[in-house]
Amino acid sequence: MGKSSLRLDTRRPLKDGTYPVQVKVGFGTNLYLATGIYLAKEDWDERLQVCTGRAARKINNILATFLLQTSNRILDLRQSGQFDKLTGAQLRQMLTNLELTQPTIGVPTVGAYIDRVKALKTDNTQVSYRTTRHRLSMYCDVDALLFSDLSYAWFEGWVKQMEDDGLKRNTVAKYLKVVKTVIKYAEDDGIQVNPGYKKVNSRAETDTPMRNLPVETLRRIRDTEIKGKTAWYKDAFLLSFYLIGINMADLLACPKGCIVNGRLQYKRAKTGKNYSILVQPEAQAIIDRYPGKNHLLSFGEKVKGFRQNCNALLNSLEPGLTWYWARYSWANFAVDLDIPKDTISEALGHKHGSTVTGVYIKYSLDRVDKANRQVLDYFAGKDKK
Repeated sequence: MGKSSLRLDTRRPLKDGTYPVQVKVGFGTNLYLATGIYLAKEDWDERLQVCTGRAARKINNILATFLLQTSNRILDLRQSGQFDKLTGAQLRQMLTNLELTQPTIGVPTVGAYIDRVKALKTDNTQVSYRTTRHRLSMYCDVDALLFSDLSYAWFEGWVKQMEDDGLKRNTVAKYLKVVKTVIKYAEDDGIQVNPGYKKVNSRAETDTPMRNLPVETLRRIRDTEIKGKTAWYKDAFLLSFYLIGINMADLLACPKGCIVNGRLQYKRAKTGKNYSILVQPEAQAIIDRYPGKNHLLSFGEKVKGFRQNCNALLNSLEPGLTWYWARYSWANFAVDLDIPKDTISEALGHKHGSTVTGVYIKYSLDRVDKANRQVLDYFAGKDKK
């Protein structure tokens, strides 16, 4: 194997007749590193590996320093256990860039590993990996991001950006958990990772603020007369409530013809779960007011702008009121009506049973339809039954 040494590469002379002096890396690597020194044959002593021509002392000091740096770097890599794990290209990079603590050539990026781990997950879980990748891409180049870059300070910066964008703690925690899971996969595969991730708090809040409205408040909002374009937002919010808290993005994305046999059929973008909701008369009345050309509804705005404007109106009607209160309020009204917890979970899409027979599905839909009718009758001021 041998230690590293110097050589004059006499295979191809330059135009001035000189040849490059190289460091021949030992230990069976077959690597040659450029020194930036060029000499004529007569100015090189092959046996002693020294320059014998003009400015020999200065040139030999440069070459000796270069050889010593290379030898010390190899010693460090061997002692740390990295040497035998590096490819030829990675070793060359580490020997020529002494500031690196690990190679960047041929090292899987965080983006590539997210894709790799995502492929191992179920369809529903893959949604979390896709949204996390997208959120990361809003902060950095995820396809150039290395696991060694993920220091505690890096995580602090990412969390701050998400909080500045208005994301709630539980949403931030969801993204952090996905990234930490990917890091652990990479670590198990022998990839060098920054240990800073272990200090990152990815716990969600245990006490989620209750977003339910008293039924009297929701009735007041329903009965508040709003003229002009802003009436859209109140109607859309009420429609979400009538449809058991459907998400805004899902509602606006529903295509024309998604109502089949009186049931709204859609797949929730966040979870990939299929929903089938019986369209009650209250909901149908609103749908009929805003017919879309290619979509079920048309409010004339994109989702982001619609969300901002809608929440602004709702907050003016009731401080702190946002779109999501429709879903939470539906659930709490159902609790007030003593509707079984399993049925409420089924209606909200929280229950994922393994039984998928037609009989079971029909039974579940009937229970949810009945529960929704009870909630809407309660909201309408009819007696509890």
